[in-house]
Amino acid sequence: MPVDRQHEFLSGLHRTLKPGARVVLIDNLYVEGSSTPISDTDADGNTYQLRRLKDGGSYRVLKNFPTEQALRELACVHASQILYHSWRYFWALSYRLA
Repeated sequence: MPVDRQHEFLSGLHRTLKPGARVVLIDNLYVEGSSTPISDTDADGNTYQLRRLKDGGSYRVLKNFPTEQALRELACVHASQILYHSWRYFWALSYRLA
């Protein structure tokens, strides 16, 4: 998800939920040596990976790796009871919709 559309995405999601709903977001962390390297970053702070297919084709793919702080700031506009957890390869953010 592009950085500049994250608030729009969450606002749309929240409109479909009842107040007090539990929201859980999960994605992978960037892990050096395991993740596909970041190939470039644009002016908005979005990061990209170059993904290669078995047939030899390659594609530039948007793949952002938000920090815990960025996720908390994104959620705090709409949420209470924000919890963040990370494992070796993944993170999870959960909260109650205000």
